Amino acid sequence: MVFIYYNYTVNKNTMSDSEEDETQNRIVKITVVGEPSTGKSSLCARYLGGTAAGGGTQGAEVMAGQCLGLRPAVPLQLCDVAGNALATRMLENYLYATDVVLFVYDLTNLQSFENLNTWITTVKSIFEADVKKPLLAVFGNKSDLEHQRAVRLSCVQKFASEHLLENYKGSARTGEMVNTAFTNLVASVIGVKVRAAPPAASNGRARPPEPPPAPAEPRQSLIMNRKALRRVQRASSSVCVLQ
Repeated sequence: MVFIYYNYTVNKNTMSDSEEDETQNRIVKITVVGEPSTGKSSLCARYLGGTAAGGGTQGAEVMAGQCLGLRPAVPLQLCDVAGNALATRMLENYLYATDVVLFVYDLTNLQSFENLNTWITTVKSIFEADVKKPLLAVFGNKSDLEHQRAVRLSCVQKFASEHLLENYKGSARTGEMVNTAFTNLVASVIGVKVRAAPPAASNGRARPPEPPPAPAEPRQSLIMNRKALRRVQRASSSVCVLQ
């Protein structure tokens, strides 16, 4: 997986010392929810550089890591919630103190997308009494199976607009858009501006500046005057061939 690193800057002129310390030391919690078999665990594992265990998630799994897409890195927690948590009373506990709720659906499974309506309604009801609401986002997984797409792009855009969701599409299998999505979400939570790094080459390193073109060599005339031709003839009796 190739990471593109970003530098972020905080406007310290508008922040108190306590707010600045809180921004630098804050742990961002991202809770990943959605229907079973949408690839939530694989998405978390891909972002943290690990491997998702098979067999599905039981309850919820909390993983610690860092958002390496920002410099300096931001500590975070990823809470991977099982797909059947919607029918239990534990969902509220899993969502406690979360900064971002990421709703994941399977691009090849229309039902997984349609059921997000129930997920969002439930999540919003949990945070209804809270003054500070979490950031809500949606991620369409399995873009590597685009030829099997069952969810229309226009439906996703309309859904995201109606519920004020950040909208992403990518693949936990290939890593497409995974790092970008999490980096943007973390940056939004801590209120920083993300400045893109220079374009990276295929090996993940920034391309070095191209050297200036070498000065052109002076062209030699292919036409000899009479004096030059006589000097050549005196120096050699062989035939002179200009190539």
